[in-house]
Amino acid sequence: MTQEFLQDAVVADLEQLFQGETLKNSAGEDRRIRVYPQDLPIRAGADIEPDPEPVEEDPEEEQLEDQPTAETEPEDVPEPYVIVRVPGGELPAQDTRQQVEVILVVCVYDPDPGRQGFRDALHIVNTIMTHYGKNGIVGRRYEVQYPIKWVTQEEDTHPYYFAGVALNLAAPAIFKEVPET
Repeated sequence: MTQEFLQDAVVADLEQLFQGETLKNSAGEDRRIRVYPQDLPIRAGADIEPDPEPVEEDPEEEQLEDQPTAETEPEDVPEPYVIVRVPGGELPAQDTRQQVEVILVVCVYDPDPGRQGFRDALHIVNTIMTHYGKNGIVGRRYEVQYPIKWVTQEEDTHPYYFAGVALNLAAPAIFKEVPET
């Protein structure tokens, strides 16, 4: 067992869980809930791209300038999302199951001045908790351990709302390959 396999299994499980569920993103588009391993991908933008090499202008390209570019595509906006982080774990003893900590970071966007975006974040948290409460096996080999903890943000980050879920998963034991003498 490697921690990456466990993380990939949780990502795949959550992608399937949230398949078909959509929320509004900051571009105003309905978008499915995305699941990312460890961190958000770096967004492309003029401030991080290298200077383009000069090219000759083509009159046909001028007509295409009014169309959306990769920078303005709704897919470039990350929310709503769940990040699956693996911050640590423990192998308590030889020939015992590893205990791996998994942190799920939830982010949703809601510009409404009524500040009710936390409800969407909590809906995602409850969906995750219900799922793992009913089916405590991930990737046919990792077992969810109790307690499952959750938290909401304390700071005001309107219009972005965050929540988190902490899972502990038992992973297969690592056995000694050399016979004892």
